[in-house]
Formats: sequence, C-alpha cells, structure tokens
Amino acid sequence: MRTVFIHGETDRFEAARAELIALFDHDHPELDACRLVDDLLTDKFARDGLLAWWSEEELTRFLVSVVPRRAVLADWSIVPDFLHQWIDFLASNHLLTSPNPVPDLHRAVARATPDYLAAMAEPTEWSSEKFWAIAMRELGVNAGDPRAAEEFSAAVEADEVDVDHDVLEEIERRESSEPGDQPALWLPPTELTAPEPHRAIAAESPIMQRIRILLDWVGDSRDPSDVDDLVTALGGSAEEADLLLEWAERTGLLRPVGDLLVRTQIADPLLSQPELLWTRLWQRFVLVDDVFRDRLEALANGADALPEIVQATLSVLYARTGAVPLELIVTMTCELLDEDEPAAREAVRDVVRQMIAQWQSMQAVRTHATTDPAEIEVLDAEVPDADRTVVELLPAGKWAARESLRAFGFHVPSVDDLVSAPAELLVLAAADTPPDIQQVLIERWIEHRGARQASGELTALLRLVDDPTVRLSALAVLEHTGAEGAAAARELVDDQAAGPAVRMWLQSKQSADDVLRPGDELSWALDGMAAALDEDSDLFLTEFGRRPASDQLSLITEIASSPHASATEVLEVIADQHPEEAIATAARASLSA
Repeated sequence: MRTVFIHGETDRFEAARAELIALFDHDHPELDACRLVDDLLTDKFARDGLLAWWSEEELTRFLVSVVPRRAVLADWSIVPDFLHQWIDFLASNHLLTSPNPVPDLHRAVARATPDYLAAMAEPTEWSSEKFWAIAMRELGVNAGDPRAAEEFSAAVEADEVDVDHDVLEEIERRESSEPGDQPALWLPPTELTAPEPHRAIAAESPIMQRIRILLDWVGDSRDPSDVDDLVTALGGSAEEADLLLEWAERTGLLRPVGDLLVRTQIADPLLSQPELLWTRLWQRFVLVDDVFRDRLEALANGADALPEIVQATLSVLYARTGAVPLELIVTMTCELLDEDEPAAREAVRDVVRQMIAQWQSMQAVRTHATTDPAEIEVLDAEVPDADRTVVELLPAGKWAARESLRAFGFHVPSVDDLVSAPAELLVLAAADTPPDIQQVLIERWIEHRGARQASGELTALLRLVDDPTVRLSALAVLEHTGAEGAAAARELVDDQAAGPAVRMWLQSKQSADDVLRPGDELSWALDGMAAALDEDSDLFLTEFGRRPASDQLSLITEIASSPHASATEVLEVIADQHPEEAIATAARASLSA
C-alpha cells in the first residue's frame, strides 16, 4: 500500500485513504473513528503527503490544532485514545515511519492532551465551518435538513441569528492567512554550493547600479511620468524604466506623494545594505503587477496571474540542474494557468522575458541562445520562430528560488534533508531528481544506514507496496547496494507482487542462475507501462504506437490475460486514448471479455 504522495496524486491518495480507513475500522470498530481517520489523512496529504510519517511534533500538531479546528465531538476523550491506537495500528502493520521510538510517540500524545482539551473549549480555535455547525446544533437546527439549513443561512444573512461575532471575526481573520487543503507538492532535492550565496554578489550586481541611478534621478522628488532622462541614464527603454520604478516602490525605496515620487526614509540605509536590498528586491518582484497589467489582461486571472507565473518559472528552473529553454518555461506556465490561446501565450512569454531580464540583472540567472541542433529542432517544432533562449539558475538564484518556492507552499528538500528519509519517500524523490544529484542522494542515503540496512528497508518496501513506480525506483536504488542488495532481493523471488520484477532484476545482474518464470517479462513490461502512464500518458501512447499494429494487438491480448494489478489501467488508457480505432477497439474488447 502506498503511503507517500508527494506529487499531488489525488486519485491514488483517495484509494489509499479508503483502504486505511477500512483497515483501521476493521481493527477498532469500537472507536467509530472513520471520520477522525479521514480528517487525519486528508490533513497529512495536504501538509506533506507522508501518511505514515508521524513524529512527536506531527502528532501534537494534529491533536492540538487540526482536531479542534474541524471535529465536532460529543466525547472529547476519544481523540487521544484514537491516536494511541493509530500509532500501534501503523506499527503492527509495518507501515509506521518515524524519527521517534513508538513509546515516545505515545508519551507525546499524553503530553499534548491538556492543550488539546483547552483548544476544544476555545471557540477562536475552531474553523468557521465548525463554528456554524455548533451554532446550528445549539439553536436546534437540523443540518441534515436542506430546507432547515437554507432557512438558517437566510437568517444569518439577515443578521437574525444571535452568535458571537467577535469570535467569528477572529476565526475568519485567522483562516484568511492559512493555507488551503491543496495536496503537498515536492520538488526534486538539490544541493546549494554555499549558504546564502547572494551575499558574495549582491553589492556588485548590475541591479544595484540601476537602483543607484534611479535614486539619483528621483533626487528629493520627481514626476514619474517624466522618464526620458532615466531611460537615457539606464540605457534601456521606457518600459524597463517603468518596471524599475514600480519595483523600487514595492521594495520600499520610493513612495508617492501626490503626483510625485520621493525617497523613503529607509532608502539610503537600505542601499548601504546590499545583501538585504537584494533579498527584498527578489521577494517583492511578485508584487510588480501594474507594469504588466496591459499584457496580463489577455489571461483569465489578469494581473493576479503574476504570482503564478513567478511560481511556475521558479519551479521549472529549480527542478533542473542545467539550462532550461525559455519556451519550456512559457509552455509549463500556460499549462498551470490553463491558458491555450495564442494571445495568452504571447503575454506569458513577454512577462517571462522581462522577469528573466530583471533576475539576470541580479546575477540570479544567466541566459544564452542555444546552439544545440536537437534542442533547436524541438523548439521550432513546438513554436515556429521560437525564442531560442535558455535560462539557468546561478547559485544566488537557486538559493533565492528555494526560499520563494517554500513560501509558495512547495516542499523543497536538500539532499541532506532526505538522508534519513524512509525508503518510500527516498525512491519517489530520487525518481524525479536530475542524474547528477540523484547519484549523490542515493549514495548518501545508503551510506547513512549502511548497505545491509538500506537493502532491508528497500526490500521491505517492495513487499509492502504493489506500485510499479515505487517498485522500479526501489530496484534502481537497490542496484547501488551491491552484494547486500542482491542477497536481500533473493528473499523476494517468490513474492506474489514483487517477485516478477525482482526475478528480472536478478537475472539482469547475472547474480543468480536462471530464475525467470513464465510471464515475468510481460509483468516487467507492464510495470514500465504503468510507470510511464503515471509520468505522461501521451508519451506512453506514442511509444506504444511505434510498434507494428500486429505487435500492438498481440500485446493487448497478452495484457488482458495478465494478473498484473495495472493491466486493466493500461488497457483502459489504450481503449480511451489510442489514436488508431482498430487498436482502441481491441483494447475495449479485451476489457469487456
């Protein structure tokens, strides 16, 4: 069973949640705790996606913060009892991953119980949904009766319901600053060359000279509409000067007074602290939306789309260790914004170009025109006359991007952060990591625990989780454990789920005599197909369609007879999305047989 969901896989999470709820309820029907398990897993999915990772801190947070927010309970004592049972349930099913021993987890629940009870009794700690649910109960309104609920809502709108509005305002104020329940998203781990590398380059970066020119131009005060001298001094365009003016204002260097701009009291002291100014400029760029307003009107979200453009650009650049084509950034940003009109794409491209130019002036990125024929061919195939610029984060930019992405709500681990990670998190994170960082990550993870323990954790994962992506990634990591890994893998040759893949893996290593059994090659192929579907269904269909039609039809017949857990999923994708009707029809026939 999967318990790690770091890429927002909502459907797979919901299946795992339903299975865990059913298993726990089967073991502890006396607790009647299905709703609590649901709340616990839903919150964990949004927080970090690690359903079985429970530290003392995480348990305390759920008990003291999450339950008082959400749960309406007649018996408050059930929750600490539930958490004690939950810890033991995970441990007994070999699912629990924790940096703390099980007894310490139980003691953490006991320590946090008084604070939990206090929070349950404090209405300002509730959610607005819970506030109104309790108000309805206290006023005798049956929340399950749609008509009664509608009449209650009308009474609230008419200010005819007597509730504590001070408490409600405090709840709403708190909720406005809290993140939503979006799934946790992890970016690949990376390594920084130095702590806070911007300190080494901030003072001499071109942006500092541009800011000095700007402040000299403003003097004591200046009409911002008269920018000709500023454009000349900067050696750029009026558009670039307008952007710099707004950026300086958002950073706190300038403020409007009537129709004029004047220096703020902090402008000169801030300019004398280049590291601090550099950081503020980076952080405040996301607020520079007025200068982009005309272009962003082509997008559904208008100027509100700027933070999403910044976020998308940073996530694409951060996830790769090399240069990234600007057109790829534009494409992925348009996908995030759900924009596919040519005018919207051009608007995004224009904003991204200007944004990259400003970051280049901060020495956060560098750009150049690609000369790689393969890269040029891909770019021209996607967009005729595409911009051939490629963009790469420099050390200061990588550090700043990580901080920004964390502020956007991403999990952005370093290699060291994952050294002590459980095997399931490690293999899923490693699968998306660039090869050079992946090698370092795997080596350090194995070194941290030794080859024997690492092999044991990986083979335990292979026993527990019947998921092709996890299985293939775990075997790829096991490859780095040498003889210890091969010895541990031999204990799985008869495992019903992992056996075929393990036997294929052992055979490829020539570490055993012929261990293959009928059907192993097909099962191994299905693992690859299912993992490819998770990654990109269109690419999977393209690769599948490159086989001769007769081979595709034969393979469909073989897949239909396979006991592999993903066989149906693969056939459904072929049936629903294959461009050749004869192939799609054969897949549909196999599914209905």
